Amino acid sequence: MATLEKIRQRKKILAIVIGAALLAFIIEVGIEALGRQASNSTAAKVGSEKIDIMAFQKRVEKESAKDQNNPQAQQLDQATRQQQVLNEMINEKLLDNEYEAAGIYVTDNEISELMIGKNAAPAAVQFAQQAGAESPAQLYEFLTNPAKQGVQESQVAELRAAWDELSNDLVGQFKMAKLQMLIAGGLQANDLDREQMIEDEANTCYVNFVKKDLASLPDDKYPVSDQELKAEWEKMKANFAIEEETRMVHYIAAHITPSPADIQVANQVANAAYAALQKGAGVDSVRLLGTVKIDTARYATDKVPANLKAWANGASVGATKRDSTAGANMYRMYKVTNRMVSLDSIQINVMAIPGGKSTQDSALAMLNGGKTIDQVAKAIKGARGDTAQWVQVVAYPDSLKSKLAAAGAEYFSLVSNEQGAQMVKVTQKKAPKTFVTIATVTHEAYASEKTINDLRGKLQDFLNANKTGADFEKNAAKAGFNAMEAMITPSTPQLGQSPYGGGIKDTRKAIKWAFDNKKGQVSPIFSDNNDYFVAVALDEIYDGGYMPYDASNVKPMLTTRVRNAKKADALMKQYEGKAKDLNGFAALMGTKVDTTQVVFGSNFASKLEDEPAIIGRIAGTKQGVVKLWKGENGVYAFQVVKVEKAARVPSKDELNQRYAQQRGGIAANPQAIPAILAKATKVKRSLINFY
Repeated sequence: MATLEKIRQRKKILAIVIGAALLAFIIEVGIEALGRQASNSTAAKVGSEKIDIMAFQKRVEKESAKDQNNPQAQQLDQATRQQQVLNEMINEKLLDNEYEAAGIYVTDNEISELMIGKNAAPAAVQFAQQAGAESPAQLYEFLTNPAKQGVQESQVAELRAAWDELSNDLVGQFKMAKLQMLIAGGLQANDLDREQMIEDEANTCYVNFVKKDLASLPDDKYPVSDQELKAEWEKMKANFAIEEETRMVHYIAAHITPSPADIQVANQVANAAYAALQKGAGVDSVRLLGTVKIDTARYATDKVPANLKAWANGASVGATKRDSTAGANMYRMYKVTNRMVSLDSIQINVMAIPGGKSTQDSALAMLNGGKTIDQVAKAIKGARGDTAQWVQVVAYPDSLKSKLAAAGAEYFSLVSNEQGAQMVKVTQKKAPKTFVTIATVTHEAYASEKTINDLRGKLQDFLNANKTGADFEKNAAKAGFNAMEAMITPSTPQLGQSPYGGGIKDTRKAIKWAFDNKKGQVSPIFSDNNDYFVAVALDEIYDGGYMPYDASNVKPMLTTRVRNAKKADALMKQYEGKAKDLNGFAALMGTKVDTTQVVFGSNFASKLEDEPAIIGRIAGTKQGVVKLWKGENGVYAFQVVKVEKAARVPSKDELNQRYAQQRGGIAANPQAIPAILAKATKVKRSLINFY
């Protein structure tokens, strides 16, 4: 029972609360209904294996429950969370299939060693400690034999489920480690590999060079034809492969912001709030307004936030301050409501004693008679305690603070009732500190109902007048809107997402609309996001395996490549044979000679970052020879002025390790392995069907 009580007192292993369960139920009912409507129950297919929509949803609920106490995670867009979970389940399927094909498994003995062995995994040790057990083995004994501890089976079910989940996670990690070793072990350097690595890194070339940027030439003098674009596309076709059907859209995200009239009203409220804040010593007069937010916090004078420290530490009770840096449409003001000197931190030995007064008196006598907490815990069933615990007492009621401040060298009863008591011994006190209580009053300017309706009406008028995708894009700016282009797939959770994150929350329905409609159509207004009105125009549909040469995100790149090649050819013709040294080429190019260093084994050279191919050219050029070279971004003239040999040749072990890191390490990366496996297995995501 003592272990169970510790589990209850300390961190909860599973943060499953009614609110999360209710949310999960609502989501589940919605997805079930959509699944029935679509006559489909498959969220994704990995090869011939299906990921069932209900199994997927249970996983989403589980992840949502874990994040219940994490405010940052709670801000995650639901569609983004669902996409992340689906990707995890797909990766697990891919890995499970690979483990089976490679004969990778974890034995019962290995699992036991991981979970409860002498060298148990750190995660298992931490789990046991958080649950109040001395070791994973002790916790396992408690979970498998709760009756021995006087605990009912139902009371440990939640903790056992968490233990089983941890076991599954560690087994997965162990399998991954075995797969990594198998991959890395199969990619070993041979003699030729080592010789090549030595040769690649043996010499450092010191180079002088000059460059003529192709961007400095006017584009209009180098026209590019469709035929040339198609030819370039054929050469680069593999770069434009698409794994999922892709659609190009333009979308408007009309931000709902307060109007000047709304801001004027907010100003009036803020002024009234500040006038009320200045009355009396408290904030009751402000609270009566009912339109502002009030938060209070107590700080030690050395812990007051930096922006308030100078003011608050010198202000008397009742002093007020307005924040002029709060930001657009935000009003913030402060008031010192209390100042006090109080005992700060104390170190205590503390023991919880269950039972009536006679049991409490007996426990107190034992503690003050020299018995240790462990000895008392053995003598009194259900008693438990800790030593040398630091606690902050400033927030305690005055009655408790006075007891702690007056405490001597013995244990005493801090709180007690008929069911039990808390025995405390103060072992160390920190000096009293001055504490200041600050009330923070905030008010934000919000868009009024009129402002919201006006914006919606303006956007609707635009959509009524622009019913095709072409008109949508062409006329958005004239109507005061910004039509942004986006490339989306069925797996895109939000409009506006980039590889670096971001995106507009709650826009999954707008994406679903784009996959349910035809090219050129314009959507209605979506208002799932309270901060935006969203509308979408469907421009193009690509489902042929490759993005075409004239796609809006392909054509500009191809055009630049073809045009740059023409510019470079023109410059090469202009410069060839016209100079014999770098100074001569510098004069022709209108630039100055620069320097860099090149090692053939590297893909990077300072000042030549955009031209990795030039490294091979430089490494193959004899010292002193001046060469003219056509790159992708410029025309270069360069000269190797010095070649410096490496001071030492790496040992065989060093070369083997470097090879494993650079080649085997990349292939055995846990993040890379599922992506590699996905190339060999057809993966079809169908989650968009359930929105």
